[in-house]
Amino acid sequence: MATVLRGGRFDVDALRKMVIDLRQTLDELGEPGEGADEMLPGSGVDDPEIRRAMADRRLRQAIRQAAEHTAYYRLWFEEHGVDPSRIGLDQLHQVATTPKSALRGAGPAFISDKSEPVLMAQTTGTTGTPTVVWFSRYELDLSAVLSAISYLMVGGVREHHVSMSCVSSRATVGLISVQRALGLVGAGFVAQGLVDPGIALDRLATPLHLPGKAPHITDLYTVPSYLGALVQRAEQDGWQARDFGLRQILTGAEILTDALRERVREVFDVPVSDVYGMTELVPTTGLVCTRQHLHLASEQAHFEVLDRNADTPAEVGEIGELVATPYAPYRDTTLLVRYRTGDLVRRLPDEPYGCELAQLPATSPIVGRAKHFTGGPTARDILEVLQGVREVPLPTRYALTGDPLKPDLHVVAPGGVLGRIEDLATARSLQVADIVLVDEARDLPEPCRVRADLYEHSFETSRS
Repeated sequence: MATVLRGGRFDVDALRKMVIDLRQTLDELGEPGEGADEMLPGSGVDDPEIRRAMADRRLRQAIRQAAEHTAYYRLWFEEHGVDPSRIGLDQLHQVATTPKSALRGAGPAFISDKSEPVLMAQTTGTTGTPTVVWFSRYELDLSAVLSAISYLMVGGVREHHVSMSCVSSRATVGLISVQRALGLVGAGFVAQGLVDPGIALDRLATPLHLPGKAPHITDLYTVPSYLGALVQRAEQDGWQARDFGLRQILTGAEILTDALRERVREVFDVPVSDVYGMTELVPTTGLVCTRQHLHLASEQAHFEVLDRNADTPAEVGEIGELVATPYAPYRDTTLLVRYRTGDLVRRLPDEPYGCELAQLPATSPIVGRAKHFTGGPTARDILEVLQGVREVPLPTRYALTGDPLKPDLHVVAPGGVLGRIEDLATARSLQVADIVLVDEARDLPEPCRVRADLYEHSFETSRS
């Protein structure tokens, strides 16, 4: 730990031994009690001055390494006459943010000349050109072992559990990290992919008959749009919670609404964890707490909420873009400084949050994507209304036209539900001029793409 505080790399072998020790301790002493969340990144340091000093040191190191070892930042600091050795928390505003377009257009310029790249990972490209990020073996090993510790201490994953992943196979680094982490824990893993929802439900319901494992799959990893498709198929085909053996669902990469969470509870009767993460920031993550704050791993990266159109902080209560600088001990290949994630959040006041993750900095949950937001209703506002009407098919399809601040809302939905959508929209103060229903997604004025669209062909058929 002292090495890390001085800016050195983690001893991954020592962390692997920690996982083994944790497994043995849990086997001997049983489940951890209150305080297990202290294993979360960033916890355990209550003094705000110490937290700030640690963040300043880590930020300085990250900026120095990016300026010294990547072509993009070396050129930027030279052209703008900024001394990277003088940049800390109080001077960070002197450094311009890095747009996603820069990483997409000049990916090799962000790779450290001291790194040893072994894996090229891409974002799924659901709503735009995929972004390429390279990882070293050290980064992959570290991500897996940190995930394993989190699974053991926070997720309650044990050797007899079996997890199933229903995400795109193009989410390379996430799949590799989960599979390796569960292997360290001793749990089982099924990479199901984004197949027909009926096939996935059959897999969840089919007994495993594996020695030492639970009778059925216990943990499901997926994205909200596909989770919606699973819920709708389960409702249509008459599946009930007793048909499965799930104990929890983890989802991320899209907006999880309260309305969808409630329908998941009715069908599967398990809790749903809303996790934040993206390929560009691995292994840095965030978690939405029970009071609907997005808590970010401040030990792993420096986060800011900035104005969507300027490199200045968003005002408290306003919507801004989440900007991140991953710290050096966690990243040594693709280095990023003040990276604009494209994810929009609402900035919260700097005061106690009064929740179970109050020791971590927080924002609102993700409310939408910067490239699609025009200043009117957010994607979260719209989805909460549409998914609150059961007859609107899942995954939800919609488009906006007209006045950016008060647009027309076009929705794929049967004609008989217009009144209910309008009533709920009024109750939730959704600022739209008109609501127009269409029969199919192809009838929308522009495409509505979600991650559930990244289907993988299978010759297997569901029992339905």
